Amino acid sequence: KPSGTTDNELLIICLDKGSTAATVNAHADWTELLDENSANGLYIAYRWATASDPATWTLVTSASTRDAHVIYRISGAINPATQAPEIGTTSSGSSTTPDPPTSVTPASSKDYLFITFCGSAGEQADDETYVTTFPTDYSYTTNEKTCGVAGTNLGGLIGAASRQLTTGAAQNPGTFTVSENNGWRAQTIMVHPVATVTTTKTTTGLARIQKSVTQTTTGKARITVTTTQTTTGKGRVQVTAPVKNQSA
Repeated sequence: KPSGTTDNELLIICLDKGSTAATVNAHADWTELLDENSANGLYIAYRWATASDPATWTLVTSASTRDAHVIYRISGAINPATQAPEIGTTSSGSSTTPDPPTSVTPASSKDYLFITFCGSAGEQADDETYVTTFPTDYSYTTNEKTCGVAGTNLGGLIGAASRQLTTGAAQNPGTFTVSENNGWRAQTIMVHPVATVTTTKTTTGLARIQKSVTQTTTGKARITVTTTQTTTGKGRVQVTAPVKNQSA
């Protein structure tokens, strides 16, 4: 679990499975968005964090793999029960320039978070040299991970970056540049923000506002207050505030 995780934050796993085809078994705490049963397959899942979350989770795969993953901790996202993150169509190729897919098209203009990542299979020390260039306008803080150089299967390599942008248009991230000239797969995730509520008050004709408040306590004390404000003509305001039925 990312350090500092609090209630009502969104967690997203971005994972590359390495050279072995495998699926990830369903986990009670995580909801899958993508689980590719292929060599170098990608896995994406999300969770709405709670105070009772454990420090770690274990994912079980259908075959022995050497995966690499990044977990994002996101504040300001809408509860996924209302609107889950959305993903594009996985892109793939074989080169040193993985090209992530275009995101889904937003339904309206909002302050979205776009996460893009690529994964390859290879053997490389975990020294943050897999990605040499991240997509333009996407930020990162050592968001890359490799499985090292020891193992019978080629391990997963992953690099990720993100961008916060107010837009109503689909986003097509630029390319990564990576050190491995191998097969790669890439994805783009769109995270929706917390919904905003706008209220509009419209007054036509004569404005009349009436408010009634009743406070009742134990025993025989009962106070009823009625306040009426009426506006008529050219700025005439009458306010009445009768107090009745007051007893001890």
